[in-house]
Amino acid sequence: MTRKRLGIRANKHGIAIGGLLLLFIGCNQDLGGADMESAPDMVTPVDMTITLKGSCDLRKTSPASQECRDYESTSTQFISTYKGTCTSAAAWLDSFCNHTGALGGCRTNIPNLGGGTLTQWYFTQSGIMNQADVQAKCAAGGQTFVAP
Repeated sequence: MTRKRLGIRANKHGIAIGGLLLLFIGCNQDLGGADMESAPDMVTPVDMTITLKGSCDLRKTSPASQECRDYESTSTQFISTYKGTCTSAAAWLDSFCNHTGALGGCRTNIPNLGGGTLTQWYFTQSGIMNQADVQAKCAAGGQTFVAP
């Protein structure tokens, strides 16, 4: 009987050792290998800044002006201020102007009201005949030319 018990115990240990070997073989991965290269950065906070956009389309009320203005900022004060001034003179949109047919635009950085940018888009009916005219207008006003 003793032999039988030893045989059973030996088999139990053999099975346990075999199981551990299979476990280690199945989990053979290099730590710090290629799978670690794409680990997310847990230190740097995600940028949660929202960029707000709006436009004041002067073409809606005055076809002769043929100008549309894009506003962009992270400041709600900036956008709401220009929205308030636009609605009395033109049509406000909570998106950028339709640039179809534009010759170009002049971009200005505006530091007040939380900061933002204004891009004034010009169309042929505004008295400006071509893209060179828009570029000259931007340069004269100290603005940056933006191609359509």
